[in-house]
Amino acid sequence: MAEKRIIPPDWELKIGWNVKLFRIINSKRNKRLDRFYRYFFYMGKTYSLVVFFPVFFFVSGIKGILHLTVSLMITGIIMPFLKYTFRHKRPSKLLDDVHLLEPVTLKSFPSADAAFAFTVMGVTLFYGNVWIDLVFVLYALLIAYGRVYMGAHFPVDVIVGSVIGLFSAFAGKSVVPKVLSFIGG
Repeated sequence: MAEKRIIPPDWELKIGWNVKLFRIINSKRNKRLDRFYRYFFYMGKTYSLVVFFPVFFFVSGIKGILHLTVSLMITGIIMPFLKYTFRHKRPSKLLDDVHLLEPVTLKSFPSADAAFAFTVMGVTLFYGNVWIDLVFVLYALLIAYGRVYMGAHFPVDVIVGSVIGLFSAFAGKSVVPKVLSFIGG
């Protein structure tokens, strides 16, 4: 007997603004943006933490590092659960003429890169000054826009991933004092 799906695999195509906005962003090709995103998209991956941990240590010390770590753990628990619950296909599997600038795997909904970037950005809001905050807001927005520009995600994937990232940053802030008291800090 075939498994009955509660959520149809193409539900994102039924959201008109989602497909229309994807087409607008993904169809606007620019050689400089293509070149920029071929490298910058790596900053939305967890291995970019080698850049972020020293920045966080400099700005906020061990408390900021702990906050970032806890928040990313929250993001890391939520994201796979949602990706494998919804199992939504990438835009390139559902639409024609998608300009795909990176190889994509796994599922589309929600965007893990947007969740990562907005977790990092959300944590900086607790420790940075206005200039650091602006840099990280720009970083997160560039990652989010790039996920659609590169053809990897629909806008709703990025929006939900961004909300999850911010939620994780704020949830992490409430967990850090408990962790510090547990370890005696």
